[in-house]
Amino acid sequence: MYEIILQCLTQNLEGFTEKLSNILKTKKDASDLAIGVKDGTDEMGRNIMTMLMETMDEVIKNEPGRSDRYEVVHTNNPNTLLCCLGSFTYDRTYYRDKKTGEYIYLCDRQFGIEPKAKTMEDSKALALEEAIETSYRKGGLNASVKETLSKGSIKNLIHNLVVEMPRPEIKEKKKVKILHINADEDHVAAQFWNVKGDLKKSEDGRKSNTIIPKLVYVYEGIEREHPTSKRWKLVEPHYFSGLYEGEKNQDLWLEVADYIDTHYDMDYLETVYLCGDGANWIKQGLSWINKSMFVLDKFHLKKYLQKSVAHMEEHTETVKQMIEDEFSFEDKVAINEIYKKLKDFAESDSKRDDIESARRYIMNNWNGIVIYNTRGHEITGCSAEGHVSHVLSSRMSSRPLGWSKKGADRIARLRAFVWNGGNIYDLLMYRKYKEKQAERDEERDTIVKRARDRIAKRETSINHSLGAINGGKVNWLHEMMKGIRGICG
Repeated sequence: MYEIILQCLTQNLEGFTEKLSNILKTKKDASDLAIGVKDGTDEMGRNIMTMLMETMDEVIKNEPGRSDRYEVVHTNNPNTLLCCLGSFTYDRTYYRDKKTGEYIYLCDRQFGIEPKAKTMEDSKALALEEAIETSYRKGGLNASVKETLSKGSIKNLIHNLVVEMPRPEIKEKKKVKILHINADEDHVAAQFWNVKGDLKKSEDGRKSNTIIPKLVYVYEGIEREHPTSKRWKLVEPHYFSGLYEGEKNQDLWLEVADYIDTHYDMDYLETVYLCGDGANWIKQGLSWINKSMFVLDKFHLKKYLQKSVAHMEEHTETVKQMIEDEFSFEDKVAINEIYKKLKDFAESDSKRDDIESARRYIMNNWNGIVIYNTRGHEITGCSAEGHVSHVLSSRMSSRPLGWSKKGADRIARLRAFVWNGGNIYDLLMYRKYKEKQAERDEERDTIVKRARDRIAKRETSINHSLGAINGGKVNWLHEMMKGIRGICG
């Protein structure tokens, strides 16, 4: 392996030397030099990739026993792949499997290159990392140092990606008495549901085009970012996101329940506070999360309160305080009486509808309101609005964007995956080999494994190789610098 790399370095050294010499003669800024070095090393990297691929192809072709199963159909078939260094081209040999009749490139199979594949996973990962944060177009531009991928390619990559990886093995479950779950949703614009043109218009001519990705996160509590900070952060948060429409909502809560059961000692755990705005899909979590209690997000409660008393003008704050006092007394009857009188002061039917809507909201979420009276010291509050903004809205709805359901679901899942510390490259590699696991051929693997081992053993003495370079192939740098010393002065 050292021999191959050193051979490639030697072959590229002359051109690399010339480039650096020209930079040193014409420009003095270290940044110019750094750019020149990077361009040169990127080019050498592509050349090394070509040599490694072609060497593997040659070793496989000469492997003893190879012809017993695989016959050569033709040689020197060129293939071009895009990697993080840019595109590189190599020649490979085409074989026919005598056992199955299949036609394959054994070199490509050894390196996990799928038939007709043009982009490697490292390049896809770079594109996805950018597309998850900004746009499909910018993701395509980030695919490599030289070439780009189209927006359509990035879209197809995201739409077809299953965002799922095995969790690390938990050796010992954590013992905490209280867990917190916050839940909320984002509202993003649909460009279409499944195919373009499938959005329907209402009688007033408006399109029903809202997609609602959900966000749920589990955490152990809150703490200051550092002892003197005014900012708080969640302790050990874990995020779940996606569309989970209709009956699939239970899949979301099953995932949350499984995570809690996997990571925490359920016998030691006493309470799980599920906090949200009171939406039905959130409350369904109570049926799936053991030891859970619903907590109404105070932000939404205050919004409804303000809307129902705003018409009281100078008495607004007084009436609001009266309602909050009845929450402390847990008196539903008194609350209903106050809202009955509020309707009497309303000047329009729309205002009376607002007041009645607030009353129903309070009654429907009564337990989530009065729970603060006895357990308020354990409840951390709800940061779901802010987390929806950071995890989802910043990419999906803060700008005028249009989505399909599949695209919105995949981006929501990918963003939650990244927020959980997931690595996009690891995800791509896991999905690639998991989906091909059933197709593995033991005999074929044995042949290419022997060839791979043979390459690894093809090493000359490192000292001998380095000595060859030092004997005139590294001293070029010293000589070149001596020659341009006057220019730099």
